[in-house]
Amino acid sequence: MTPYMRVFLIMACFGTFHSITAREHVKTAIVGRIGVSRAWYAIIRSGTSLTLLILSLVVLFRYAGETRQIFTPYYGFRALIPTFLAFWVAGKAIQQVIKDRRLPQIFELKEYPKVFFFGGAYKMCRHPMYAGWLIASWGILLSKPYMLTVFYNLLLTVYVVFESLQEEKRMIALFGDKYLEYREKVPFLIPYGFLKIQDLKDSPQEKK
Repeated sequence: MTPYMRVFLIMACFGTFHSITAREHVKTAIVGRIGVSRAWYAIIRSGTSLTLLILSLVVLFRYAGETRQIFTPYYGFRALIPTFLAFWVAGKAIQQVIKDRRLPQIFELKEYPKVFFFGGAYKMCRHPMYAGWLIASWGILLSKPYMLTVFYNLLLTVYVVFESLQEEKRMIALFGDKYLEYREKVPFLIPYGFLKIQDLKDSPQEKK
């Protein structure tokens, strides 16, 4: 089996599992069938997804060297710059969620009225946690400059874009024009919103 096929199969398993188990009817059916709380369902789901994601990275690091090298690898501080940037972007988003006491909701450990955040990191881009994930993942290319790394990140980017668009469809269905206005003023995934002039207030959320 080629390195590309190994990465594709694991990413396909991760994407399929994570997407299907996020659907409300699937969640309700599984919770009802096995008799666990929704919090435990979220913990099991997150743990399984994380395991698959870590496995995909293990395969990437194990087999990347078997594919064509693109440029000379970078090591040391330069190779860590994307990771620092990713932690900063994602950290700002988590900080905003914690500030508004919604961290359990993000990890689906507690049910709250549906909200969306548009202050802090959510002015930089509409999906700062996904943005941080992509920055860190593409940053691996500095130390692992191989075609397999590019292939891996293209798969991941397609998945993140798909999931982000699906999430936005749900938000539009819930919040209508309020979310459409937010979407027009704030970038999608690239966190350059702080460079734009915006008239969004720092109110943390809008409730349906």
